[in-house]
Amino acid sequence: MDDYDIQQELEALAGNAYNPDPVGNSSKSEPISATMARWQHLFHISQDEAIDRIMDHRNNLTRTRVSDAHWDTVRSEKGAEGYDREAYEYELELQRKKALLPDTVPAVKSEADDSVTYLVELSGPLDTPEKVQHAASLESAPEVVAGRSVEEDRIVRLCCVDGVAKTAILRWASNEGGGFEPTILVDPR
Repeated sequence: MDDYDIQQELEALAGNAYNPDPVGNSSKSEPISATMARWQHLFHISQDEAIDRIMDHRNNLTRTRVSDAHWDTVRSEKGAEGYDREAYEYELELQRKKALLPDTVPAVKSEADDSVTYLVELSGPLDTPEKVQHAASLESAPEVVAGRSVEEDRIVRLCCVDGVAKTAILRWASNEGGGFEPTILVDPR
């Protein structure tokens, strides 16, 4: 990396750290409730998930920002779809993650798929066993078990799935999940 590249990276970090108008609209920012409603609609997520994603996006100093010229080019089209600049930048990040995920998810069933049970936390767009069933293309709803999150000291509900269902859930998350990253653990039992 040469000096010019380092300078560009530092300027991008500084631009993300100092952003008095994260929405990119007027000099007066819109209320968080309006931003939350926009993200709920665009990304098909709950209020809590919208707030979490907005804050994560705003606090991510390494996020990619579009140039003013780029935003001016796509503003009318994306605005008609309900996007503002911030939501559009988030959508681009999601697309970048989705482009990377299919290469990391195996397409072939392995022997380990039959012998390992995975636990999928019921949260976000996968908050019911029926939604997990749909995402994993299962014939019936998976078994639900209770657990405890040690980090957050709370009770969690989890669905038991095999490796094939786990792979299907990850594919669903990358294509239809709106950027949702499911919590999937190996069953320790």
